[in-house]
Amino acid sequence: MNLHGNRWSSRFSVRAFTLVELLIVCAIIGAVLTIAIPTIYRYFHPESLEGTVRSLMEACSHARANAILGGAPTELVIRPGDRTFSVGQARALAPAATPDRLESHNLAGEEWRMEERDSPAPAAGGIFNGKIADKIMIEMVDVNFVEYKDADVARVRFYPNGTSDEFTIVLRGDNDQWRRISLEVVTGLADLSSDPSKWMNR
Repeated sequence: MNLHGNRWSSRFSVRAFTLVELLIVCAIIGAVLTIAIPTIYRYFHPESLEGTVRSLMEACSHARANAILGGAPTELVIRPGDRTFSVGQARALAPAATPDRLESHNLAGEEWRMEERDSPAPAAGGIFNGKIADKIMIEMVDVNFVEYKDADVARVRFYPNGTSDEFTIVLRGDNDQWRRISLEVVTGLADLSSDPSKWMNR
């Protein structure tokens, strides 16, 4: 009878978890939640600064990919007054650069770009749409070194060869948090910075 009791005790001890094992599992769960909660919050709160930045970065990525895959220029259209942005096929092309224009040094915006194929009309509804929350301040919208913060619309063009217009947008959120998104014109890739000391007062 005593032998049977020992066998039962042995089986129970093999199947049970020790306190140390439970603490390790709880620590792992806590670490995973610590990493995941900010991402989940941004997903369900797109009006936050991080959610807006994520949407703008995604819009730039969509515009670049669509221009390369579609073989036609794509535009990121920002309307500071309405606080909206969208991605769609580019409108009519600007004149191609010529030696005379290059020598004049008076090129503006898109005129210095290479000649490209005609692009289709913008698709209904656009490729990507987003909105900047009212509580986020738009401090700068710069396209080809021209300020568009107070303009009705700013158009950033992405090209089939992977290049893009010069573009910088600076946003300020709650608790004086700053975010700066800029494009590398040679690659059309978006770069994010959250340290205002790197770009302020320059």
